[in-house]
Amino acid sequence: MTPLQIQNSPVAGYRLVVPDGWFAVDLDPARCERAVAALTARQFSGFDNAPHLKAQARRELLARAETAYTAGGLEMFLSLEQIAGIPLAASLVIFLVAPPGDGCTASPGALAQSLEGDGRQASLVDLPTGTAVRLLKDAGGAGQDQQASSTLEMFVPVPGHGGWLLLSFSTPLGPLAAAMTKLFDAICTTLRWDT
Repeated sequence: MTPLQIQNSPVAGYRLVVPDGWFAVDLDPARCERAVAALTARQFSGFDNAPHLKAQARRELLARAETAYTAGGLEMFLSLEQIAGIPLAASLVIFLVAPPGDGCTASPGALAQSLEGDGRQASLVDLPTGTAVRLLKDAGGAGQDQQASSTLEMFVPVPGHGGWLLLSFSTPLGPLAAAMTKLFDAICTTLRWDT
């Protein structure tokens, strides 16, 4: 269980199942550095002649983790899976999005309407935790930008809170993007609240 530490909420935390080949990084600064060190040690195991690359990867991961934590991130998961020696690059960052300061809570339908457009496809989906907002967007096009990616974001209302648990998935555009998006949808169906 990942705790949410929300006062006066019936939800104490959440559980989510990711594939075995994904590595979890707790974004809390007290635990993040240890997780990133373990990840880089695992990925560079057997490559003793590349300490500068290992140090650079560690710095970049810590910087991304710090950015995500500052934005309300709770956890980050990175795919380490490979098929025929080709990495299946994908990530998931989970955020707690606070309710608006004015006390107004958006319904899933209203949120979906506000997010639709500019290449973004918003829809409502039924998850075991309730109705969520599914937002799919492609940044760039294949062959145009080496950094182009496909992003799936799932906004799940937190019971009794007024805010949202945001599951933000990303994968590079390419021949496996559609299959990876199906995997992301399947991961979302495993979300459960702990009370």
